[in-house]
Order: sequence, then structure tokens, then C-alpha cells
Amino acid sequence: MKHNIQVGMVKEVRTSTFVSEGTHTVGADELHYLVSAPMIISMVVDISSKMLETHLSPGYITIGTKFELNHEKPTLTGEPVNMKVVVTNVEGNHIFLTFEGVDSAGKFCKGYMERYVVDTARLMHAAYERFPTVKNQP
Repeated sequence: MKHNIQVGMVKEVRTSTFVSEGTHTVGADELHYLVSAPMIISMVVDISSKMLETHLSPGYITIGTKFELNHEKPTLTGEPVNMKVVVTNVEGNHIFLTFEGVDSAGKFCKGYMERYVVDTARLMHAAYERFPTVKNQP
């Protein structure tokens, strides 16, 4: 068994964001107080990885291969947010997920993500094969 990931699996996390994680755009200091797209991506990847990893055989991980984000409303850093990730389809080792972010004023983002279940050792072998001159290979 590589995994027992099922359609309908859900993980919801309530978290607060921090100014240090906000948008950092040159010449736009006021944007530091807004939740950034990279922050949303990081939260969704972390939540989905933690949800799926408990359903994998030893030696396997999931890797993200596609990510689509609709960042619909601005959210201030420091505002508690709920992020919900749902498995919507499973085709072998190909996992399809949706997500939604809600703050105290309502939905601020939604999106779609695809992940694959892969053998960690084979993944690293393939990476090192692509870069044979890299000196820090195991």
C-alpha cells in the first residue's frame, strides 16, 4: 500500500498571521499589513501535507505539482483565519484538492491544488541524476 487517501478527507486549521509574514513589496510599506499570496500558498501546502502524510506508507511523501489561487479579498495580518483543505478526487497517486480561506469578514481566498504520492528515495535519485556534477550528493 502506498496510500489510503480518500475523497472527502478534510483538514481545517484556524491560525493567526503575523506582520513579519505579510506582503513585502518594494515601495509599498503599507502592504506589510496584508496577508500575502505566498503566505496563503505556504499555509495550504503545510495543511495539505500534514493531512496526507498520515495516510502514506513509510518512505513516501506527497509533492505539489499544480497550484491555483484566487485571492479575492484583502486580509490584515494578525486577523485569525480558517483554512480548509478538501480532497476532491484521487486517481491512483494523483491527488486533487480544493481549499478556502475565511476570516472574520468572510471568504478571502479559494483555490485548487494537485499533489502526487511519490517514493522519497526515487524522487531524490531523479533529482541527483538531473544534476550529476553537484558535489553534496549522498
